[in-house]
Amino acid sequence: MNFSIRISKIFESRVIYELLKEDNPAVYLLFVLCNRLALDGAINHGKEFLEDLKNGKLPEIPDYNVKQVTKHENYTRTGKMEYDMTLMAKDNEKIGELLYKLFKDVWDLTTKDLYFDNDGKLLVLIDQIKSIDSAIQDAPASLYENNLPNIMKRIDWTEVEEEYQKEKKRNCVTMDWLQEKQEDVLKDALELDIMHHADEPSTQYIESVDYDYHRSFLPHSYTPPTFYKEAYAKIMKLAKRVKGLFIPNLGEYGKHFAPIFYKFRPEQKHAIFKVIKKMELIHKDMVKENEELGQYINIENEETNCDDKNFAFKKNMKELLYKQWFSKVKTDKRYDKKWIDAFVEDLMNSEWHHIIEEEWQKSDKRLSLKANIIGCLKVAGVIDGSNLSIASAIVKDSDIDIKTFASYIGRGAKRPFCEWIVEYPKFD
Repeated sequence: MNFSIRISKIFESRVIYELLKEDNPAVYLLFVLCNRLALDGAINHGKEFLEDLKNGKLPEIPDYNVKQVTKHENYTRTGKMEYDMTLMAKDNEKIGELLYKLFKDVWDLTTKDLYFDNDGKLLVLIDQIKSIDSAIQDAPASLYENNLPNIMKRIDWTEVEEEYQKEKKRNCVTMDWLQEKQEDVLKDALELDIMHHADEPSTQYIESVDYDYHRSFLPHSYTPPTFYKEAYAKIMKLAKRVKGLFIPNLGEYGKHFAPIFYKFRPEQKHAIFKVIKKMELIHKDMVKENEELGQYINIENEETNCDDKNFAFKKNMKELLYKQWFSKVKTDKRYDKKWIDAFVEDLMNSEWHHIIEEEWQKSDKRLSLKANIIGCLKVAGVIDGSNLSIASAIVKDSDIDIKTFASYIGRGAKRPFCEWIVEYPKFD
């Protein structure tokens, strides 16, 4: 291996570490140990390279971006590795002790025994993967109809919601505008060719769908791609049109996409779910314009249908704290779901609820507000870790900028409600 490849692989490995989502700490520790071996090898190789240069010998032409690979911050990034290693050292266990604790079930095996033991596990895993695939392929539509809403809740839609609210502010929200927006959302998804893998519809079916109705709400100058009309016909097999509403049939929708999800590019995967979310947001506003439409869609109107005007904030804040990132950074196991529920409810019953209510009404403030409260929980000792590592864990599966979110977390200490939150942590 030449020196350039060593350097590039070490740099890339740090990028890969940022994406690790394993629950097993052994994965983190072994990754760091392997990284250490790679660093030792590269350093020794570097010494040889420098010695060769001194002797007038050029071993290779360096093939890496010097400015990129010589910036320490490009390796430390969000602080995730430092945070993980610090967390594992909280009980002051030595590396050898941790390795024994994590691998005591194989500690006395030979390497040959280890290989065959792993190979046996691999065969079990392969069988499981095949069984899961068979179950997915044969799953009834009801599986997706019942579970897609919960899967959707695990995705951070903050940016999509904020984008939609900004669009509303720039326009006069009428039923015509909402209809145009609905068809535009559908257009954006279809242009990404998300229906590429669907069976080709018949000419009769293509002519039977309401393509002209859909097209009438798109910009007059719009020129659809050659596959567009066929793609529209394909997606209409997974949805229905009622009173102008485009309503995805979650059962058929999931049954089509789930078995072939791996075939899509990242932006297509996002679009598949985004269609559902954007339709939900648009349909809520359509119901506000025409209440009769509510009978055709099953949407909880958090802002208007609940007696508690703080319902939307409390629901969003609780769901954020229910997620796995909180379990990983909380400082006491007693900060559980029951504690989270009580904390959010008590916060909104405190003297600071007016400030939170006012900011929540401004869609462009919601992200920073949630991050501020997380920052206060850090100051209170409820959670632990660097702002960057916490931000990374929270927004890793979204398009939200990690550094911006970390900055919002840091500003939490200066918020007027921070003192209340610092004094709050308690157990019954």
